[in-house]
Amino acid sequence: MAFAEREVIIAGAGPAGSICASYLARAGVDVLLLDKDIFPRDKACGDMQCEGLVYHMGVLGAVKELDAMSTCIRNLKLISDSGCETLIPFECYCASRYDLDKLLVDTAVRHGAELRQSCNITDVMKEKSAVTGVKVRYRGEDLRIRSKILIGADGSLSSVAGAMGIMKEKPYGIWTGRRAYFKGVKLDRGLAKDQYEAYGVFAFSSLLGAGYFWVMPVGRDGVREGLCNVGMMIHGRDVFDNTEAAKIFSEWVSRTHKISAMFATARQISPWEGGRVNDISYGIHKAGDGFMMIGDSAALSMPLENDGLSVAAESAKAAADAAVAALAEGDVSGQKLMYEYRRVLKIKSEEEMTESLKETRLLMESMYDPGVMNKTIDLLEHDPVYRRKHLK
Repeated sequence: MAFAEREVIIAGAGPAGSICASYLARAGVDVLLLDKDIFPRDKACGDMQCEGLVYHMGVLGAVKELDAMSTCIRNLKLISDSGCETLIPFECYCASRYDLDKLLVDTAVRHGAELRQSCNITDVMKEKSAVTGVKVRYRGEDLRIRSKILIGADGSLSSVAGAMGIMKEKPYGIWTGRRAYFKGVKLDRGLAKDQYEAYGVFAFSSLLGAGYFWVMPVGRDGVREGLCNVGMMIHGRDVFDNTEAAKIFSEWVSRTHKISAMFATARQISPWEGGRVNDISYGIHKAGDGFMMIGDSAALSMPLENDGLSVAAESAKAAADAAVAALAEGDVSGQKLMYEYRRVLKIKSEEEMTESLKETRLLMESMYDPGVMNKTIDLLEHDPVYRRKHLK
């Protein structure tokens, strides 16, 4: 079995890879989309699809299907360690990654991308410093597939990035998340009225230090059945297993009255699952001769914002535009690809990223002091001037 040389190979058919493939195929580029899994498949995530992702799904003609499979969040309830709470405006869709990723893969194929599932990338091919393709294991055969551009979209533990040696370990940039699904979660029906008007919960607790819990109704039956994605994100933890997640969750529920009431009759219907997420301080080269990295593979997100899918979509579109421009000029050098990618995505320099992280780090540090977070949420709830200033 053999594959002809492709203009672009995308490693990873998650949201970033599939959206990039859709845009490339729409532009007439010969693109091959590879993934080790078979879709649909589950993926641990907060399941929040915010404005950036929704915009690109609209452009690609997939937002109607997203609307039908989601709960629509209109507000977010913030709860502090002491039980202070406030409601802030926050809009997103919530659909499981099982459904979302299958929709995005199907959309890429509909636009003309070629998909190969259950295809494991074993190595990256190079000539001198330039990437020229990939080695894969597919249907029991070891194959070589040449490309003009390789786009890495295979997640925070990217095998593409690993094979090319382009990760620069920065422990500060490591987060670990875990999530499980629960049914029968008791939602406030004054705020959660139906599939198209619901709310989610973000809670801060000294149990996590710099991190947060979330409870988000998910899917078309999220409100009706109390079906929720429940999870936690912790900063600075590389190892955080599912047994520990279950223990922390149980303690959180037992010590927080308002949370305890939500889960009084709920039952867990999936195991705790998750893994590591690298933030924008992690340090991965975004492009080089014959390759680009997008989404979590490029460590572009900030888990504190819980909007990695929008960042993935933006980077996917930027990489697609950069690839189209580079192929048109016959120049797939790292200098050309990085110029086009940075121009469209507005990637900051390492110095600029370090500066932009200072405010976020201050917020994370405040999470270690429950009193600070309690005061912040109390001010948002009771001080109109403070609320207007910080919720513009």
